[in-house]
Amino acid sequence: MIKNIIGNEFVIKNKFIFLVFIFFFTRIIIYNYFEIQINTPSYGYHLLDISLLKNDLFNSLIYLHSQPPFWNLFNGIIAKIMNGEINLISKFFNIYHCFLTLLIIYFSIKILREFYLNNKIELFIFFFITLNPSIIFFENIFHYTHTTLFFFTLNTYNIIKLFKTNNYKYEIYIYLNILILSFMWILFQPILLLIVFLSIRLLRKNSKKVFFVFSLIFIISLSPMIKNKIIFGVLTPSSKSGVDFGTVFYDWRDYCGDPQKEMGIYEKKYLEEYNSTFDHPSLVGEKSGYNNLGIIVMGKNCFKATLKRIIQNPLLYLEDRGKAFLASHGKFAFDYVYPNPIGWKKYYENVSNLYKNKKVKLSRQAIIFTIMMYIYFTILHFIFFSKNNNELKKGLLVSSIPYIYLLSVGTLGAANEQERILYTGFVVYILFFIILLRKNRN
Repeated sequence: MIKNIIGNEFVIKNKFIFLVFIFFFTRIIIYNYFEIQINTPSYGYHLLDISLLKNDLFNSLIYLHSQPPFWNLFNGIIAKIMNGEINLISKFFNIYHCFLTLLIIYFSIKILREFYLNNKIELFIFFFITLNPSIIFFENIFHYTHTTLFFFTLNTYNIIKLFKTNNYKYEIYIYLNILILSFMWILFQPILLLIVFLSIRLLRKNSKKVFFVFSLIFIISLSPMIKNKIIFGVLTPSSKSGVDFGTVFYDWRDYCGDPQKEMGIYEKKYLEEYNSTFDHPSLVGEKSGYNNLGIIVMGKNCFKATLKRIIQNPLLYLEDRGKAFLASHGKFAFDYVYPNPIGWKKYYENVSNLYKNKKVKLSRQAIIFTIMMYIYFTILHFIFFSKNNNELKKGLLVSSIPYIYLLSVGTLGAANEQERILYTGFVVYILFFIILLRKNRN
């Protein structure tokens, strides 16, 4: 009756304002009452030294070879605006992450509406995301993970929308999203663009316009690799990826070297091997961190040694990766060890103490693993065996490819942190609830 009197648009608009109010009210409580706050910004691992970002951003990005450029570019701009003030930077990212969470909620509900309209389920999704401990955890981590979650969720929406509307603009949005992800995180290599493009081509007709735009985006995605080849002589989007890959074996330092202790040695090896001279502080010296020239040689040698070891002993590699898969699907995303939000340990300590009991820990892992397998099974069953809209199922099929890629690379090419890696694919839980509740609704 209210809708008839004041109109649907007024109700929808004010519903949105009301939910935003509830969201920020929960964040005020979390920040002030529970005293959970974003951790202090850290530089030197994924990010260059803050002084380089603040005072020499352009040259530092040109000489950045260990990571893709966007996260450093974004942080460099913020560091300049905030004049390098750590407290101001922290407050900015606190607000920025809250804003991203609202967008994640917004696009999650829009995904739901591509399946069906249901106000109760919309509210459920809103509170599931708003009060989710994993969301709260990574919302208060100074890291790119919450940003990659947003773009991954947005990409899922664009894929589903492409097949529901047959509008080619969404296909272009898909490639742009993947491009941003590849420029944000080394896990997303340009090959994913090609895989998704070919998958869409199998299900949809080709278009000269889309093919041209895709080709342009794909070439742009190769630009960090080409830049590194021209300047440093290595054809890679990330020189550090070789060391990251090496960590799939627990004793990787024995044959890869220790980046913290031996960087200077490898720096000299690079200068000798490539007959080059660099003096920029982003490449040599204390401020260079993991972007030191030495990581190029270390990463290249580590990748070769690790690949050789896998070929020589594939069963050991598969056994370790199998354990990594079991472990990652037996944890929550907030079980990520380091870093932690300020104040988080006070509440998480009771949970972690329970895990010290091996029976409790094993039971928890078994329960979470079973739930995760049920989630995967539910989505796959809907795609391949349900009698629902074929275009919707095609959209889900293609949207599952980036998640499978995320899961595969995160499991097969990384030693740990799978819980952080899989957090980027948090939208899988949204899809699960949408499908499950749709089934119960019918």
